[in-house]
Amino acid sequence: MTIEPISPQSPSPGAVVRHAISDDDLTACFPVIAELRPRLENAGAWRARASAMAGDGYRVLAVWNGERALAVAGYRVMENLIHGRFLYVDDLVTAADQRGNGFGAALLRELSIIGARQACVHLALDTATDNVAAQRFYRREGLADRAIRFVKLLEAAP
Repeated sequence: MTIEPISPQSPSPGAVVRHAISDDDLTACFPVIAELRPRLENAGAWRARASAMAGDGYRVLAVWNGERALAVAGYRVMENLIHGRFLYVDDLVTAADQRGNGFGAALLRELSIIGARQACVHLALDTATDNVAAQRFYRREGLADRAIRFVKLLEAAP
């Protein structure tokens, strides 16, 4: 698999935005994604989940400095009656020691380009209602809060 061309704008000197496509790439993304998804037990569990979700179109885009992932976004292209064809961002996180460097904004810009290239009409994501800092960030990056998601925990069927 070849890496698609990424927009020429680099988020900072030495940093590049590219997809994580190998097991080594996914392993390098684990410390960052684990900050957002602490229930992931280890890099192997992360690789297995990402690989399983790839069957539904899940892809991982990251900001890299050499072999180190600095920020990670998991996304997929979907279609439904609410949005039509859209790019859904499952995960978006910047390593704690890299926040404030514009890497999250760089990923959102690149995801918007990817979505437009794939004929998507929206980019959508969810965030926790108490994650005020993320909401501020998303608004600053041009996203609008247009929906409230309701969730009900289900018990496993007997």
